[in-house]
Amino acid sequence: MTATDEADFLGRRRARAAVALAIIFLSTQAGSLARDQGVMPDWPFLLWVVVLIVILMFGGGWFRATGVRTALNDETTRAHRRSAMACGFLIALIGAVAIYALTFFEDVGAREAVRLLITMTVAGALLRFGTLERRALT
Repeated sequence: MTATDEADFLGRRRARAAVALAIIFLSTQAGSLARDQGVMPDWPFLLWVVVLIVILMFGGGWFRATGVRTALNDETTRAHRRSAMACGFLIALIGAVAIYALTFFEDVGAREAVRLLITMTVAGALLRFGTLERRALT
């Protein structure tokens, strides 16, 4: 298998994984947002977020040959990553405004608000990246 073939295979897998991870992340967080978090940090949530951000920022391929890594992170993928980050930023702004408006009707704690904002932002950026990558690969 050539470096280009391997990068193509891994790129397709990465696009599918980004969308799947975003959906799984959203569904697991939907069930845990209503749960009282107490005073202890929610380590699984923090770990999820860090892993997803690293995947979104760097895209993987760290243990592959240089040619495969270069082909995996080509100009198109970097553009998709920038677009996903911009989308995440817009989601964060819209989410912050929505949470601010929600505080007029319901008491929302800082931890709940931040967790909701992070969940929306990371999932939205991953979905955007995955859909752009899938569209480019078809």
